[in-house]
Amino acid sequence: MIRFFVTMLSLLCFTITSQAQTKTEKIDFTGMRGRGIEVKKIDRSGVILLFDGGKDTINVPAFYDKKGNEEAALRMYYGNILTIKGKQSKIKEIHFKFATKAKTKLTTLKVIPKGMMSLKRIKKDIDIWSSLNGVDSVMFILGDGNQVRIKTIDIVYETLPSDSVVLTISAARHATLYYSNKTFTIPQGVVARTYKIEDNMLKLSKKYVSGDVLPKDMAVVLEADEGRYTFWMTEKQGEKDEKNVLKGTDDNCQTTGGTIYYGFSNGKKGVGFYWRKADGGAFENGAHKAYIAYTPSSTAQAKSYLVFDTATGVHLTAFQESQMEDEPTYNLAGQRVGKDYKGIVIIRGKKYLRK
Repeated sequence: MIRFFVTMLSLLCFTITSQAQTKTEKIDFTGMRGRGIEVKKIDRSGVILLFDGGKDTINVPAFYDKKGNEEAALRMYYGNILTIKGKQSKIKEIHFKFATKAKTKLTTLKVIPKGMMSLKRIKKDIDIWSSLNGVDSVMFILGDGNQVRIKTIDIVYETLPSDSVVLTISAARHATLYYSNKTFTIPQGVVARTYKIEDNMLKLSKKYVSGDVLPKDMAVVLEADEGRYTFWMTEKQGEKDEKNVLKGTDDNCQTTGGTIYYGFSNGKKGVGFYWRKADGGAFENGAHKAYIAYTPSSTAQAKSYLVFDTATGVHLTAFQESQMEDEPTYNLAGQRVGKDYKGIVIIRGKKYLRK
């Protein structure tokens, strides 16, 4: 059985929500009661706030109510961590308001978002805010200094519309996507590729980058860093690749259209397309995922896998995969070379024969 060595990827997760809206969630610590009460999690309709002691296992994020001249606030200490995550939403802005008496400095909060951001101060030692480029989550770590006392946190977020698809790409950095009736704009950080088969080899046919339109009824292989990406529907048509051998299904159903079938997997030869059955027979493909239906001249000569990167230090493979054309390339002497260099090259630590 071929299937025993194939480890399936977690290729696709999508979330459907209501029409896109911009909303603000206000977290107010001034109305809480009690003193020294540890705060671990605040769950609201659009966002989740997670609090962690981080480096400090004794002084953890905790609520302190009003006492004397001290205002009621959430107190965080050096090394404490606050993570804010969107719930089926993208975070746009985060506003902090600190207790007036607190010795808060702009540099005390280190922001670690997945996306572009800027940190600005509205009023000295009182208000700061982060403008985020629509991220899924953002982490704040209390850096150098003593402690901060937060009165309120206002989080501006945008809900995802019903005509968008949120796709999760795993650590394998690849996934597939197919919709028969939806056309998408490719998000930032994602590259989509179609493929053709020549001489029983899988070769790049067409590449689509961020901002390009991904036509409906066209299956693709996606490459991106691990994370979540939003594909927004568009009324534009896009340019379809007629040479593309990738097919797809909207539902879980049997593959059709060829004599040998390959499913997208992470197997012994790396990320690529593998037989799901020992004879390459038809199988049940997952919803909105790609597969290959192939009819070779001789089934006896057909490979049980078609992968993008089969090169090793011993068996050099011809450099067929231009999906890495933008990667730094070196010769055997360790010198960086250009795209026109011919011969053995090293890309991502592996050897290729570039013809």
